[in-house]
Order: sequence, then C-alpha cells, then structure tokens
Amino acid sequence: MKLLALTIIITLGFLAVCADSFKNTGKTALHAELVPLRTPGGMLETHGFTRTETFHKDTGSFFGTTSSEIRLSATYRYQIELRSKWNLYIDDTRHLAFVIAPAFHPQLPIAVDSRSVFEWTESGWGRFNKWEHLQALHREISGHLETLAQSKEYIEPGRKSARITVEEFVLDWVTKQRGWPKDVQPFVKVYFDDEPDIPLPEKTVMKDFLP
Repeated sequence: MKLLALTIIITLGFLAVCADSFKNTGKTALHAELVPLRTPGGMLETHGFTRTETFHKDTGSFFGTTSSEIRLSATYRYQIELRSKWNLYIDDTRHLAFVIAPAFHPQLPIAVDSRSVFEWTESGWGRFNKWEHLQALHREISGHLETLAQSKEYIEPGRKSARITVEEFVLDWVTKQRGWPKDVQPFVKVYFDDEPDIPLPEKTVMKDFLP
C-alpha cells in the first residue's frame, strides 16, 4: 500500500510539472532580430483610412463544399517618396506655387488590427479539411489587401485629402525657404503626375514646369 501511495504521489507530481510546463510554453514570446528599414530621403504620408474587409473562400467537389470566411479591420496609408521627381513653378512676385507632385502609393503591407479578426470555417460533408482551408485563406489575405489598396476604387476617394496635405507641405516650404511674407495670402496649387490634362497657370508655358 505504501508503495502504491508513493507511486501515485510521484505520478501526480510529474503530471503537475508537465501541465505547468505546457502552460508556461504557451506564454513564451519569441522575438526575431530587428532589422531596421530606411527610405533614403524619407516619405511624406498624405492620407489614410480604416475599413472593415471580409474575405470568403469556397472549395467544392463531390464530397461537399468547404467554406471559410475572415473579417478584419484594415488600415490603408498612402505616401509620396520625397526623393521622387517633383516639378515646381514658383512665382515670388505673385506669391504663387504650382506643383506637379509624384503620384502617391500605398504603404505595403497593409496594417491589420489583430483584435478585430473574426474567423469562420465549415467542412463539406465528406471533406474534413476546414482548418487547412482556413489557413489557405489566411495566406491569401495580404495579396488581396494590396490589390485593393492599389485599385482605383481606393485611390481616387483619397486624392482630395492627399492634395491638401501636399499643398500644406509646399506652403510651409516656400514660406520658410523663399521668404514669403506671412501677411500675404499665397496661392499653392498641386496636381499629381498621374493626373491627365493638368492645367497651366496663366501666362506660363510647359517649359516652366520642367527641370
């Protein structure tokens, strides 16, 4: 009896240690080495927005259809590389600045708030592959988000906000660098080089806008 009791105590102790080990393992965070990223010349962030996106995937056969869905909150930000080509016409007499700025592009990859992620999956009646199916959808999401960010439907609504940001940036620059008086209301007009039919200011020709 004593031997049996001792064996039970040792076994319970061993199981407790194993359980604690598994518990601690679940809390351990592994960190890879940090590799800094740098953009020569820097970036001008023009605008951004947050949107809830839903991605659905169906795969069917004779054995039924497996379906998966992921819903998440994605944040899209857009920027201009400052070292890109800028065309500027500056008239210090009229206090006018006409700018053809580089086109803005999305920051990639798109940011996702992990707290917003909702997942759902269901296997076909004879497939039993819902978890693999859900993981496959996971791997496709970054590509889907990048495609959306670069689409006309996402680019165009932010153009007005981007224009205002660049106008403010140029106004601050010309006021400081060109010495424009603060009591004079300057005129700053911005277009992006991916826009068609850019109008020219009065009494100027195209050569005034080129390096």
